[in-house]
Amino acid sequence: MEKYVELEKKFGGQFRETSMLDSDYKDNKVYWLEFAGAVCPICGHKSWCMINVSGTKVICMRVANNHKLSNNNGYLYLLGNKYKVSFDVKAIKPVLTYPRAQDSVLDFFYRSVLLGCPLKKNHRQDLYNRGLDDTMINIHNGRGFGSYYQLDPSVKDNGVKRLEPLFRQIDVSNNIVNNVWINLLDNMSKITHSNYYRHTLWHGVPGFFKFGLHAPRTSKNIPALLNLPIFSVPADGLLVPYYNELNELVAFQVRVDHVSASVTVSKTLPCGDLKVYFNSHTKQYTVNLKPEGAKVRTIASGIAQKDIIDLEYSNMPYQLRVEHGGKYFWVSSAKENGGARGKMPIQVAYNPDIASLDPTKVDKDGNLSERKIIQNYIKQPKSIWLTEGGLKAYIVSMYLPKRFKKDDLDLLGKDVLGVAGVNSYRNFLPMLKRLHVNTVTTAYDMDFQKNKQVKENYRSLISLLKENGYKIRIANWDGSKAKGIDDALVQQLEINFTNVN
Repeated sequence: MEKYVELEKKFGGQFRETSMLDSDYKDNKVYWLEFAGAVCPICGHKSWCMINVSGTKVICMRVANNHKLSNNNGYLYLLGNKYKVSFDVKAIKPVLTYPRAQDSVLDFFYRSVLLGCPLKKNHRQDLYNRGLDDTMINIHNGRGFGSYYQLDPSVKDNGVKRLEPLFRQIDVSNNIVNNVWINLLDNMSKITHSNYYRHTLWHGVPGFFKFGLHAPRTSKNIPALLNLPIFSVPADGLLVPYYNELNELVAFQVRVDHVSASVTVSKTLPCGDLKVYFNSHTKQYTVNLKPEGAKVRTIASGIAQKDIIDLEYSNMPYQLRVEHGGKYFWVSSAKENGGARGKMPIQVAYNPDIASLDPTKVDKDGNLSERKIIQNYIKQPKSIWLTEGGLKAYIVSMYLPKRFKKDDLDLLGKDVLGVAGVNSYRNFLPMLKRLHVNTVTTAYDMDFQKNKQVKENYRSLISLLKENGYKIRIANWDGSKAKGIDDALVQQLEINFTNVN
């Protein structure tokens, strides 16, 4: 980004804005930046860690110190003036944002989003490949998976994608402006004869924000600029649903179709400066050399087949490294006018019998009978599984009844909680209490044995659970055959359990 050019030069790569506010700027919308190609000065990695806009503080997610942060479980480092850059806070233009809406409101709008963004064949195939079948995919009915594309990938002219929205939210024809969300609210008001579905109900729903549209001047009563609600996602991809304890749909992650990538020089040449041009889509790279006092010349080009590219110039070796961006992003509109910040929720993936219940369904007697069943289930003491990742938790919850007998499930748990990242383990605790859990079965990815940071967070989770009086079992399987518990269950691998005293 242009406003972070000086910072990016100092750290040799790019950053991206997160949704984590910097408390040093309480009156302004200033966010921490995530390393996205730039190099963390603490651990040397080019992702996950964060830096403040002035380059004086780093939150390292891998190297521990005595300043652990409770909000994201990273470690705060003060850099002093070594990397300090100028940053004009006055250049930040504050935008109006709304507090997060109630879960019932999120559920209403996200179900409506899925009507406009149904699951596409390519994403359904991706879910098949992960082990889900149609019954599992559709277990939540209208609260399931979706596909978001800003432009409809199926609409083409002579083989070229046409600029046709997949989900048209605003339409202007015959000097009349139609907005799908305002129309939805108006229709619901007519059907229910209620003022609950007011035009501002969407305020505080992450992903929604105000879109400024210059209105046709057909009436003096119409303002020149209309601020209409629209829903948007940071990138095209699979919409992964997150549920609360009532089976309400309260968040989306998008699993992007195209993971961004960049190339950096990990071993350089002594005879000049190297500059690499890289196409993230085609994996095509071009290496230019600028010898001192000479013109720039191209010394290599090709397709990156591996993450480490060893090359040679005039019998001198050098090396390039491909750095990959994130696969999952939260649907949020924290930086948009009229937007809302999405909190990082826990995935509550119930067993199929409970997951299939609709918390908003009205029975023939006018009662929310299925919601009542869910509420009664919540009150029952239970065992539960803990893992990392919302989609993984979903898959595991579908496969547990296929893999274990009822008596085993009563002991091990038949429901699953998932957090979006191993460093978010503290987020388990409030939900464990709400669900009246007394025993947990932990099932983190088996690479925790080799990954120092994951192992430390796993240990911290176990300590936290012990401190709060939970009985603990640790699930293990052959990590050479399956990294995650979802793949282990799909492949029907043997699962062993270790009790923690």
